[in-house]
Order: sequence, then C-alpha cells, then structure tokens
Amino acid sequence: MFYKTNEEQIEISIEEFVNEWKDQQEYLLVDIRENSEIETEGSIKGAYNISMYDIPENIEMAPTYIVCIICCTDGSRSEQVTKYIKNNGYNNMFYIGGGIEELFKAVPELKG
Repeated sequence: MFYKTNEEQIEISIEEFVNEWKDQQEYLLVDIRENSEIETEGSIKGAYNISMYDIPENIEMAPTYIVCIICCTDGSRSEQVTKYIKNNGYNNMFYIGGGIEELFKAVPELKG
C-alpha cells in the first residue's frame, strides 16, 4: 500500500522520502538528467536513467507495477515530467522536490 493516495499530489519532499520511502516502500528512482549533468553532479546509485527528452517516445515503457520517483537537478524538470506522465494515464509517478543536490545531502549513500 502506498503512503500517497491523493492523485493530485505528485511531490515527495526530501523528508518524506527519507522517512516514508527510502527503506519502507518499493519504488524505482528515475533520473531524467542529461549524461553531462550526471558526469558533473554525480549519479544516483540504483536509479534508472533516461533523458527527459526521450520520455515522450518511450512512455509506453513506463512501469505501472511500482511507484516511480523522478529526480532532476533542482526538481523543476522532474515536476514537469511527472505531470506529463500522469496526464498520460500513469498514476504511480511522483517527483522529489528539492532535487538531487538536496537528496544527496539527506542520503549521501545514494551518490554514485
């Protein structure tokens, strides 16, 4: 059972991720940054990487069986992508507000 049941809510705060998701829920982290950003800012261990620009042509590959938590540098692009995917019928999508830098501060072991 997911903590998030409100279909309108799409953001998971860093605090919620640490307290409610990190070790207690099944999820897939999805990193939508470009390869150059990943090289500069660091990768996320265990994350699935796909450029936000590749999502529209690959949306049918989005999993429906697990919550996907979308990440980007500061949260702005992941919010846009989450809204786009949800508008295409996938209600299992959320994004981390604050972005990857804040995520790495809160959970340093995720930095690859």
